[in-house]
Amino acid sequence: MIVSTHFGDLQTSQAAKDEAADLMRQVTTRFRSRIREVTFNVRNVNGPKGGVDKHCRCVVYLKGMPAVIIEDADDNYRTLLHRVADRLSYTLSKRMDRTKKLVRSRRARQKSIRLSGQPVFDHAMTV
Repeated sequence: MIVSTHFGDLQTSQAAKDEAADLMRQVTTRFRSRIREVTFNVRNVNGPKGGVDKHCRCVVYLKGMPAVIIEDADDNYRTLLHRVADRLSYTLSKRMDRTKKLVRSRRARQKSIRLSGQPVFDHAMTV
């Protein structure tokens, strides 16, 4: 799994960049086998004007599934970083749970068809 962080024109220390990369690794570790790449981009939209000017876009490229994209903005870099990490964790959990349920229901349907030898009908048959 590749984790890449980009900070555009935002003036941050190397420690802050490492913190962002470490947090993204921690959040995605549980799903490591399903993730190809994580990109984390932060940029300062308004420049030195201040306000809600730090914009973050996190994209997680998954194997065999559509990418997960989280975008958010805030005036504090650390708050933004942790909020995006929380949202990413929640979204990945929901996506993986949904995928597991679909696979289980398909397997159960296939198994019931193979065991009965006859197709399964949802309505009563009339003779």
